Amino acid sequence: MVTFQAIEYFFVSTWLWGMTWGIYHIPVNVFIMIALLKFVGGFKLIPSILITFFSKVFSLLLYFLIVVFFVFIFKFQFVIPKNSDLQLINVLRECIFLGIIYSVFQSIFFLIVNKFYKLDVRFMLVVSFASNVISALLGYKFLDMS
Repeated sequence: MVTFQAIEYFFVSTWLWGMTWGIYHIPVNVFIMIALLKFVGGFKLIPSILITFFSKVFSLLLYFLIVVFFVFIFKFQFVIPKNSDLQLINVLRECIFLGIIYSVFQSIFFLIVNKFYKLDVRFMLVVSFASNVISALLGYKFLDMS
């Protein structure tokens, strides 16, 4: 059974991963999402950039607020693993989890925006998921090369 502390640890550790080793994900995702919107979705360049920018900012802020909520409201204490535990980190899994989290938060953004502007939400969800998974895989390759 998953405990609340396990959920806290998952979100905080994945956020820390994303802000340190997984920092490649953000710029790669922006370029891939703009390209998918422009070339697959047929969006013009400026709307592609704006949608990508605001969905990414929304997902980053929401993720940051969730981590702040866990740390300051629930007084979560993150304990850094010992050096021997660091070898157990599966880089591919961390990259994929980060991509899925960003994709879920971007999906929330698209559902909110759809209330005010007509969007093909299913297409936007597919683009968000595809761009985040591709970014996660490319981020994994970047880390694998270093």
